[in-house]
Amino acid sequence: MQLEENQVNAPLKIVIFRVLQEAFNNIAKHSKADRINLSLSKTDQGIQLVIQDNGVDSIGEKPFDGRYARGLGMASMKERIELSGGSFVLETHSLSGTRICALWPVEESGPNG
Repeated sequence: MQLEENQVNAPLKIVIFRVLQEAFNNIAKHSKADRINLSLSKTDQGIQLVIQDNGVDSIGEKPFDGRYARGLGMASMKERIELSGGSFVLETHSLSGTRICALWPVEESGPNG
């Protein structure tokens, strides 16, 4: 579904900006990617941000748990997303890049509010 700017509150806009800033910084520094796919959309579950690159996995095959020493940027993204009420998923593949997905539930107002 199409997402209109007025459907994203100001605090969440800042979180999204900071997550994008950190993700793009990590991609530029570590991934050797030549392509980034970015999507911000409204789904049935809420507002979804997906960032995917085609670079080499800079974290390695270890699963990300938020404490991995080289993953401080990832830990920062995860913390920002979760503190703002969202969920964070990171998928890394040494041959096909990294995919970051954030989802923030959106509470629909009822007929009276």
